[in-house]
Amino acid sequence: MKLYILDTPSILKPDHQRLKYPSHNRDYGIEQDFEIWLRKQKELLTPDPAEATWHYLPVYWTRWHINHNFAAHGEGLAELQSAVNNIIIDDQRTFTITQFDGGTLVNLGRATEFTAARTTNAGIDVPILCSPHRKPPVMPAKTLKASFNGSFDTHPIRVEMQKRYAGSTGVIVGGSLPTRFYKRWFWAMNYNLNTMASYIALCPRGTSCNSFRFFEAMQLGTAPCLIGDADVRPFKKFIPWEEISYYAATIDDLDNILTSINKTEALEKGRKAYQYWKNELYYQQWCKYVIKELEHLG
Repeated sequence: MKLYILDTPSILKPDHQRLKYPSHNRDYGIEQDFEIWLRKQKELLTPDPAEATWHYLPVYWTRWHINHNFAAHGEGLAELQSAVNNIIIDDQRTFTITQFDGGTLVNLGRATEFTAARTTNAGIDVPILCSPHRKPPVMPAKTLKASFNGSFDTHPIRVEMQKRYAGSTGVIVGGSLPTRFYKRWFWAMNYNLNTMASYIALCPRGTSCNSFRFFEAMQLGTAPCLIGDADVRPFKKFIPWEEISYYAATIDDLDNILTSINKTEALEKGRKAYQYWKNELYYQQWCKYVIKELEHLG
């Protein structure tokens, strides 16, 4: 299999975005990460689009949309659509990587989207990654069944989870602090300590079906539980998710997991989750699975 990188003007690859998220994250994401990785894979690349099995469209969708007011009221979309139309040679052979909620937000025809933040858009799920959290020199003991801290207004399932576990012993479900506190190191470390002190990290979906917390929990060595109506754990043909994580489609499903938790199993899942994050799913490591998915598509 050979890949051709479509000639994409620099205006579609902004060198920064005006807002970073999560707040501890540096201005870098999977869209930049994949292009950097692919340009190193000389054996996969061809300068001839006719020879290529697939054409890669390296647009930095997230930076573009954030810099255009998150595409509010369609801002920036007409310009983006026109530019993309001029780049694509064969939409059926084209693929792209996007981390923005809802995907590219433009019409790519028959092109394949690898998406880290699926909402109603079609696509192949990939990890939603951010900069690693700092860890304490000594890992805390596991004292909690599960924990979550964050906002509750991004999806109804978060509100339902908050109500279900209010006052629950061994399960912490708390609201996020104001931004001025969130950015402080001591609060971030407290959040990390709660996660590391938990057998399971609760990762409910938000605006999109995915959650940064899922992969943050893996980095912190705690078994993540994705909660939401769509199971968007990526690369299911290649990653043994049942060995390293949990999934609950509903709060009732989550309740069954927490009621019957096997602590030894949860500890092992957390240990394996960290290894998979480090060796298979962090920056530069996950990219090879895109190639495997493309090979599977034919």
